[in-house]
Amino acid sequence: MLMEQVPLYFLINWLIIYTILSNALRINYFTFFLAINHVRSYAIMSRAKKQAGIPLYLIRPKGKSKIPKRPEQFSQEMKLTMEEEEEPIKKSSSGWVKAGLARRSVERRRVVEELTKEGMNQEGRGLGPLKPQRSFEQLKPRQPASLAERLVKVARKIQQPENPHLLRVAVVGAANAGKSTLVNTIVDENVSVVSQKAHTTRDRVLAVLTEDNYQVVFLDTPGVVPDNRHAKMNRTLVTTSWRSLDEADHVILLVDGQWALSSQEKKADKLLLERLGELKIPTTLIFNKMDLLDYAENELKDVKNQYESVCPSILKTLYVSALDGDGLDTLKKELFDKSKPKPWIYPSEQKSDMPDLKRVEELIRVEFFKRLHQYIPYMLKQENVGWTETDDGGLRIDQNVYVERDSQQRIVVGANGAVIDRVVSDARTQISKAFNRPVKLFIQVKTKKR
Repeated sequence: MLMEQVPLYFLINWLIIYTILSNALRINYFTFFLAINHVRSYAIMSRAKKQAGIPLYLIRPKGKSKIPKRPEQFSQEMKLTMEEEEEPIKKSSSGWVKAGLARRSVERRRVVEELTKEGMNQEGRGLGPLKPQRSFEQLKPRQPASLAERLVKVARKIQQPENPHLLRVAVVGAANAGKSTLVNTIVDENVSVVSQKAHTTRDRVLAVLTEDNYQVVFLDTPGVVPDNRHAKMNRTLVTTSWRSLDEADHVILLVDGQWALSSQEKKADKLLLERLGELKIPTTLIFNKMDLLDYAENELKDVKNQYESVCPSILKTLYVSALDGDGLDTLKKELFDKSKPKPWIYPSEQKSDMPDLKRVEELIRVEFFKRLHQYIPYMLKQENVGWTETDDGGLRIDQNVYVERDSQQRIVVGANGAVIDRVVSDARTQISKAFNRPVKLFIQVKTKKR
């Protein structure tokens, strides 16, 4: 009966194996045949028992392998293991990659222990096996940001002071002149992101300064692009500065003082001066970064006269240092004096109308600008895939960052995740400060080919 169950080719293989082993080990043929047939029968029965859902500790193991532990034994050993792992987890420099994985591993073990105890108690009461419970973040599905986080903030009620004054100011200039730094310092809040790279500001950014009965609305714009470079630049980047002039009552022409003294050709400044002269919008000429020139205003006298001759609409010239804040009080007084009696268009506590999601993307983008070079930070695209409110009043944000090639993905992630690790850590800190609440930030870098 046993021989009928075994196919002929199995017998031939076993005979060959037996011939080899019998010479080496000198074992009996009948003993060898029974051992091989037993192993085959046990494998088939073990697979059938697993598919039927029979507990592992009821299945006889192979050879010298250990018998699986019963639930009560597993629970006792798990308790001892958890007591040993109560030591604080050492965090890495970033505080989220290694520590996060270790913490989640400990939490999973704790959940397994609790479910095991709860399941045993439930089975003891005759209620049947307990279904595994999932944590809050697992039960709550990830949803991308809603329209409330994507749309511009619009105030419903604006409390007007007595005799309100309003002035809309467009801040224009060449790339890296310090426009965003100037606006942030005046408003006393990081509304526009700042980095050492040119064209960090890609869109028009609105910032609001409110003092007493005066309200000044600044329109921070990207650096002006000369005509011969239009084909190489983004269309929005090229046109934003000029479109901001249509809604401005006043213009601040910001010039890098150190750059103005250099011998390099200043195509952007010449283009701005010609356009402003044609539009005849009241303009204040400001030479920035005077701290690099030791505030030597006389050195810029010839440049000042040249600019005023090309653009007659320049009414005032000031010398400031946006980084140090020197000369900004004089600038604010000049703008308040030029404001007109008009009702405010923003509440006194509002600093910007930027949507929350846009602000998150800007804070993430500037961290990439600080760490990546050449063209790579400019071609990164972001997509929000999760905007989840947590029970502790915090916020979980999930972002996808897309690159065009796999080689770029390796650069953005960095060696052993060094670049993305620091980006997540620093961006999370800035987002928490901006929203004044705890934030969990998760970023995945993916390749999205054209």
